Amino acid sequence: MMIDIHTHITYEHFPEFPKVFLGRGPFTADVLLYRMDMEGIDRSVLLPLCSPENMDFYGVTGNTECIEAARKHPDRFDCFCNIDPRAMFNTADGKIRDLFKVFKDLGCKGLGEICAGLPVDDERYIRIFQTAGEFKMPMIFHFQRPDNTSYGAIDDPGLPRLQKALKLCPDTIFLGHSPCFWNEIDGELTGEEKASYPTTPYTKKGILWDMFEQNPNLFGDCSAGSAHRALSKDPKGYEFLEKFHKQVCFGTDRFTGIDEPMPPIIEYLKTGLETGKLSKKAYDAITFENYLRITE
Repeated sequence: MMIDIHTHITYEHFPEFPKVFLGRGPFTADVLLYRMDMEGIDRSVLLPLCSPENMDFYGVTGNTECIEAARKHPDRFDCFCNIDPRAMFNTADGKIRDLFKVFKDLGCKGLGEICAGLPVDDERYIRIFQTAGEFKMPMIFHFQRPDNTSYGAIDDPGLPRLQKALKLCPDTIFLGHSPCFWNEIDGELTGEEKASYPTTPYTKKGILWDMFEQNPNLFGDCSAGSAHRALSKDPKGYEFLEKFHKQVCFGTDRFTGIDEPMPPIIEYLKTGLETGKLSKKAYDAITFENYLRITE
């Protein structure tokens, strides 16, 4: 079995958005199902976007359309919800719990993809994290550096703000994603990052090894090219997956087109299994068991 923890679909009735901004056609639920059948993926988790940094730009659907698609195909799709920490519900009196309850009752199993451009340890984020823990809803993050002009929760090299949040919210499951997260597997900085952060300390093996070992509530979402690039270029990539196989979930982060290439992480995981670099126990945990366990 394979369960893809990270997929998106685009506005079904408004193909103008991906066409104008990305120059490509829509990626609807039907297109996603076609790709799943082609690649042997049994279920996919639909992740809505809701933050102004990236809403509409990709043409990715929000909460209600993802919920509707999951209702239409309950045997193939699960759904997460998304809540921007700047929402008017997110106040110190706990009103945000009402919104979580509505989404939970509607069948949403987690939260994400979280992309709001605030520091990870901002008090508004922390309230979201703590509430997600109360409702037993895991969260998928997209991270960015402070000097980026893109989107994502903001953290520095070494992910010190995430480390703080993990300690403050031990009952909440955090799934990290994006280059800023997966590049920490080997601790290497890009040329631009070295110029911006010349005094940042790193270990040879990278901070993720220590963070996964010290924080059982930290998981990796190995979707998109970022996870594959980081794992495949590191000689210890398979070793990392084997060691932390209970804390990694398979994903693709797809929404580009019906004729897109197969996401390379699929072949990477299968090759690891076939060559014995990844045990069957680890492969099954990553490809479906962990997702079922954290969303049960």
